[in-house]
Amino acid sequence: MNWQNKPEFNDPFTKARTRVHNTFGGKTVEFIYGAKDADGNPAEPKDDSAGIGRWTGIEVNGQYQMFTWQHSAEEGGAVEYGTEYNENALTVMEDSILKKQELCRQAESILRDIDSADAEEKMNAVRDEFNALGNWETPKEAEYQKRFDLVMSRFDERAEKVKANKTLKEEILARAEAVKEITNFNEARKTLRALRSELSDIGSAGEANDDAFWSRLNELDADVRRRQRQYFDELDTHRENARIKKEEVIENARKVTENPANWKAAGDQLNNLFNEWKAAGSAGREVDDELWQKFNELRQSFFTRRQAFFDERNAQWAKSIEAKTALIKEASEITAEKDYGKEKTERMKALDREWKAAGYSGKNDNDRLWDEFCKAKEEFWSAKKAISDKRFQDQIDARQSKIDGLNKQIEDLEYRMTIVPKPAMKKDLETSVYLKKGEIDSIEKEIEDLKTKLN
Repeated sequence: MNWQNKPEFNDPFTKARTRVHNTFGGKTVEFIYGAKDADGNPAEPKDDSAGIGRWTGIEVNGQYQMFTWQHSAEEGGAVEYGTEYNENALTVMEDSILKKQELCRQAESILRDIDSADAEEKMNAVRDEFNALGNWETPKEAEYQKRFDLVMSRFDERAEKVKANKTLKEEILARAEAVKEITNFNEARKTLRALRSELSDIGSAGEANDDAFWSRLNELDADVRRRQRQYFDELDTHRENARIKKEEVIENARKVTENPANWKAAGDQLNNLFNEWKAAGSAGREVDDELWQKFNELRQSFFTRRQAFFDERNAQWAKSIEAKTALIKEASEITAEKDYGKEKTERMKALDREWKAAGYSGKNDNDRLWDEFCKAKEEFWSAKKAISDKRFQDQIDARQSKIDGLNKQIEDLEYRMTIVPKPAMKKDLETSVYLKKGEIDSIEKEIEDLKTKLN
């Protein structure tokens, strides 16, 4: 809305007419001017005066909005419009403001009936319609906007609460659905009563949703009652079936606990049989008590023997851990002495035999102890091997040096064979060469044997 001040008409006889207009909280205004007397002088205007100008609009708190301006004949007589609605501006404005008033009333009515199934759909339609209306920036519009915003705020807050309530009630209903799996009917009905109380404590989730939740809860309750009636109608059959099942569980428990090869696996099987026992239902109080005594005796005997087994096993493991810890300590001490003689070497070998004899140390410690033992031994054997390797290498190097010396001697002999004058002398030299080559072959075999030991 573009407000503008009324123009200056430059006519001392300008006449103003105003009327309070409650529809928009301001005044309608009309100015008439530009009348002339017979001599062409300014005169007081009348509605039927020829050639007068007429300015119409509204006034709010001293600000004016022009709707139409019929200029005087002296100004040319043209017509101007202050809005896109031309001469219908006042009607359009009034209709728009009255529509906002009506939409506020509709919104308030929907808020009062917020739990209805279509409340959100209706309110969104009213919201869209209200926001689509133009704004003439009048006091009434400000009043209706505040009124409408308050309704929307309360509705949105309430709608969020309704959604939260719906989520909570859906969770309760999901828990209620689980009663279909409960075979203890008293427990099932007790559960439904508790859930019904929880549902009552939660506010509305919308009329339709609330009806649906209560309807489903009633259906579940009726189903439990139906199954309970059916159960008691077939009670003798149920009890006989329970007796047969529990006797079967007892027999299976006897087999499982008689001579278990794996106590843990047997314990798991016994737990499964206990679950089967509970699921079998009642065989009648006297029969149940008798069967339970048999079943429980098997269980308690098993638990006692299992505990004894684990106590003995844990004691063996503790003994093994103690022995292996001592072996690790001794291996570390031997390694630290750096004595690689026969006595220490034989003792280090004996540690391996004693380690094996110490037995298993339990899942948590066996591998850890073995790693520590290996680490303690590895340093000893690595150092001993290094010394041994060096000794073998020294022997190899000495023999290789001897071969090098023999090869030089052979070269000298072969040279002398070319210069000696007598065949007999040459024959002696050839014999010497042959013998030295044989010696080289023998030494080379020794080197190969040493390399094999080295590797």
